[in-house]
Amino acid sequence: MHKVGTGSVCQAGLQASWGTPVPPDTLLNMTGETIKITVEKGDEGNLLASKTKNQSDVISIKIDGGISLILKPEFADWLFEAGLGSKNGNSYTLAPPNTELPVSTVVLSRGGIVKTYPDVTIKSIKISAAAHDYVKVDIDIAGVKELSAGDTDAKTVQNISFTLPSYRCTHAVLKYAAGGTAKASVSQVIAVESCNITIDNGTEESPATYETGLYSDRPVPGLRSVTVDFSIPYSDAVDAFKKTYYINESAPKLALLLRFTTSNENENIEIYLPNVSISSADGNVGGTGIIDTSFSGEALSIGNDEPITITVNHDQE
Repeated sequence: MHKVGTGSVCQAGLQASWGTPVPPDTLLNMTGETIKITVEKGDEGNLLASKTKNQSDVISIKIDGGISLILKPEFADWLFEAGLGSKNGNSYTLAPPNTELPVSTVVLSRGGIVKTYPDVTIKSIKISAAAHDYVKVDIDIAGVKELSAGDTDAKTVQNISFTLPSYRCTHAVLKYAAGGTAKASVSQVIAVESCNITIDNGTEESPATYETGLYSDRPVPGLRSVTVDFSIPYSDAVDAFKKTYYINESAPKLALLLRFTTSNENENIEIYLPNVSISSADGNVGGTGIIDTSFSGEALSIGNDEPITITVNHDQE
C-alpha cells in the first residue's frame, strides 16, 4: 500500500548526553520535513574497469534536512532550549562560545514507517510571523544516523497529544526603542505586516577521524547570527524611521521586542533584541496599490547585553 502524509508524526526529546538516545517526550506540530540520509560511496579510481567503475564502497553516512512547524506552547521550550543552547527559567539565550549545543532524539513516522534520528543538533531556526496567520517555524538539523524499527536504540512513537491552541499573529505586536533600552521600556509600536527572525548557529561540521567511522561527530557552533526582516506599509512615519535608523551616519542601533500569543493572552512568547543594526531598507512603487517598505537588520553583541532573549510565558492557571 502506498503511504500518504496524513497521520505522519514527529516527536523529539532532549538527550542528557551525546550518544544516548531517549524516548521522545515532545510532540511537534509538523507540516512537512526534508530529513534525508546521504550515503557516500567511494570509487577507487583504479584502471581495471573496462566499461564502468568496478568498485563502490560505503565511505560515509550523514543525516541532515529540515522540519517545518506551526508553533505551539507544548514544544516551544524544547525548540528554544535545543536551538539556542542556554536556559534560565523560561528564558533562552545563545550558549557562550566553545559550548556544545544540546542534542535531541527525533522520532518520525512517515505514514506509519517509523525512523529514529539520535544526536540531532539544530543548526538554525527561522520564525515567520505574518499578520492574520499562525506563527511558523522552519528548523535545519544535522543528525548522525537513521534507525529503523527493531534496530538497537530505535525508539517508538509515544502517545502524546496537543491541548493548547497554536500561536498566531492576530494579537501580535512589534515594538522598538533606542538601542540598549531595557525590555520593559521598549514601547513604540511598529505596525508591521510580517516579521521574520532567523537564528543561525554557524555550525561547523566536525572532521572525520578514525574514531568516527562512517558517521559524523558532534557539530561545533561557530559565530552565530541573528537576523530580522520586517515589512511595513510606507508612510511619513516609516520614512522618518528609515532616516533615523538606516541612513543616519552615526548608525544608531535600535531595540526590538516581538510578542505573539495564542488565543489565550497568558500563553505568549517575547523575543527581545536589544541592539539591532538596520542593514537594508527599501520601499518602491510597484503599481497603484499601497507601497510596502522592507527592513532587514542584524542583532549585535554589545557589552553584556544578550543579542537575543526568547521568553516563553505559560498560563499558570
